[in-house]
Amino acid sequence: MNYSAELCQSFFNTASDAIFVIDAATWTIIEANAQAIDDTGYPAEELKGLCIDCLFRQKHGAGPPLFGENSGKAKDPCCHGVQLVKKNGEAMAMNVSASRFKWRLADYVFLIASKIDGARPCISSGDTLSSEREDFPTIIGQSAKIRDVCRLIGSVAKSDVTVLIQGESGTGKEIVANAIHAHSHRGRGPLVKVNCAALTETLLESELFGHVKGAFTGAVRDRRGRFKQADGGTILLDEIGSMSLSGQAKLLRVLQEHAFEPVGSSATIPVNVRVIAATNADLAKAVNEGKFREDLYYRLNVCLIFVPPLRERKEDVPLLAQHFLQHYSRAIGKEIHTFASETRGLLIEHDWPGNVRELKNAIEHAVIVEKGSVISPANLPMNLTRSREMENDAELVTELGLRDKLNLFEKQILLETLLRANWIKKQAAAMLGIDPRNLPYLLRKHHLGEDVEAEKSLQKVYPGGRYFPREGGTGLRSLRSF
Repeated sequence: MNYSAELCQSFFNTASDAIFVIDAATWTIIEANAQAIDDTGYPAEELKGLCIDCLFRQKHGAGPPLFGENSGKAKDPCCHGVQLVKKNGEAMAMNVSASRFKWRLADYVFLIASKIDGARPCISSGDTLSSEREDFPTIIGQSAKIRDVCRLIGSVAKSDVTVLIQGESGTGKEIVANAIHAHSHRGRGPLVKVNCAALTETLLESELFGHVKGAFTGAVRDRRGRFKQADGGTILLDEIGSMSLSGQAKLLRVLQEHAFEPVGSSATIPVNVRVIAATNADLAKAVNEGKFREDLYYRLNVCLIFVPPLRERKEDVPLLAQHFLQHYSRAIGKEIHTFASETRGLLIEHDWPGNVRELKNAIEHAVIVEKGSVISPANLPMNLTRSREMENDAELVTELGLRDKLNLFEKQILLETLLRANWIKKQAAAMLGIDPRNLPYLLRKHHLGEDVEAEKSLQKVYPGGRYFPREGGTGLRSLRSF
């Protein structure tokens, strides 16, 4: 190494600012100095291959990417007052400057990030929210719709107003509820979660309000209900749309009077609880159909937060995918840092009917089966790569008769409805608009009732896919279109 090269290497390793060398084609880090490793908290081997947009974000935690093709700053980025997100979730205010250079016919970016004087780590989720900013590290996204959700969270978190969170299954309604609680003045109190869909009508009252000894057969001791457990904190009533009308009446009284009576007791117990309700159902429609109490709907719908489906915020897919990749790579103990460009394209093109939950499962599947250091398309779940077989599938279906095609459609509708209903048959029958007594016949007809657990497992691995029987066997194969 000559004198000039030694000088450059010394500057790179001893500089007091964080320095990153980035591949301009993929915006992934290929080299970082000691200060960058210290500032980010990532070891050198984890930094290499990491997308630079996973480290830096806008001052308020949301907005367009700072770098990359869609940033508008890809030529010579220069950003003031941005945040460097450390591995432990903390964020540090930084000034960033960058310039491009060419070496051996390839384009690179030389990025320097310097700390702002007096800057301290920003407060992460679970601590008190800074009065100067609203930061939700657990909510990953840069789309306008997810920024609107974050703004609503920041507004409602400061009060005790009742919140109704609506959105499709798998969009992250529980994460939104966690953020509201964590950034409220009740953040140090309990957050109690109740899945209303998992409770029968007879158990719901005892579960919510508790019971006294001897209230019913099997009540051998007093039991505190979920509302009492949440006293001083927040209660999340998930899948509120599945609650029975009698249960809704009892819940309405608690919201109005802030008190309840345990099952088998005449004593009224006051309670100081904030209520957050979540549902994937259209409650306004349920009210019109007489399935949900109108007075309770307006009590819950003081502030509505709608969590958009992933197909409506495709720009968030790369960030979410990278986040899950890092998480599962560490959890499984693999050195996988990025996605192949074709893989990234498949992730963005997919409609994600199962939303963020489906994306999370897909990345976990890919990390488990991947043998190299880059996620290749072949290791994604089958329903993401089925476009390659679209023509063959279309030809196969064209050869089928009308009756076979109708059976395929009927089976697919059953599968998708069962998935949306979380495999609760009564709820699935209601969604299909059929008598619950007819559902077992349909399940037997399509061989879905013989091994429900196998069907659940299949849908977990390939959520949102379309399936039909293989010729000469009982296995299921993906189908893009009929």
